Amino acid sequence: MSDRRMAFPQECEAGGRRISILEDFNVLHQLWLSFPFIDYPGELTFNFAILHDLEQLVQHPTRISDRYGDTPNIPDLFITFNPSPFAVTLSSPLGSSDHNLISVSCAISPVSHQDYPKAEVPLAFCLWQFG
Repeated sequence: MSDRRMAFPQECEAGGRRISILEDFNVLHQLWLSFPFIDYPGELTFNFAILHDLEQLVQHPTRISDRYGDTPNIPDLFITFNPSPFAVTLSSPLGSSDHNLISVSCAISPVSHQDYPKAEVPLAFCLWQFG
């Protein structure tokens, strides 16, 4: 990730059960990336997600390479403990980046006032390649 910069949310609670991570993982796992093989970091990341009962929500390719022979893949993952309040959408890359923009929306409601309507809080994240 030396040539990329990104913003990502990390949500944790004591005890480690509340986890949400958006990251340019660059790991290979056939269940996430549609690669025919798995690398060691991919296996570790996948096992971490399984161990902590996390789900990966990005379902469409986020990296579109212009190199001959490369196929679109999903190196940018949003892994969370509770997928129900989140909606993930992808938009076209910004500038010269070869990564699509990932936008995560989360419907939240006040903890102490359950009668108030839910608010939509958009969280936009972008991977930017500096050239």
